[in-house]
Amino acid sequence: MFQKQPKTDVERATCLAYYLTHYRDTPYFKTLDISKLNTEAAQVKFSNAAVAVDNATKSRYLVAATKGNKQLSSLGEQFVLALPDRDKVKEVMNHIRPKRRGKRGNADS
Repeated sequence: MFQKQPKTDVERATCLAYYLTHYRDTPYFKTLDISKLNTEAAQVKFSNAAVAVDNATKSRYLVAATKGNKQLSSLGEQFVLALPDRDKVKEVMNHIRPKRRGKRGNADS
């Protein structure tokens, strides 16, 4: 994780999720798993791991899985692979389709 140089809690949570998925054979995980791995890696403690994981989900780096678990999304995977090259991260993010918005009801109907 040190070579990825995450700058925010969201980036760190995403990197830890990548590690769990690819090096610990844990494709589905809870916030507690991320927090424990963070401690094991001797990283600075999350101020609030649940918020970091929630924000990573809102950023589409993580997605909901079964039984309240989370899993790394394909965007999250591409994000981590692009780190620490910030220009490459921007390139990856620019190639992703924007998040779809739900249809709004027409007030005239």
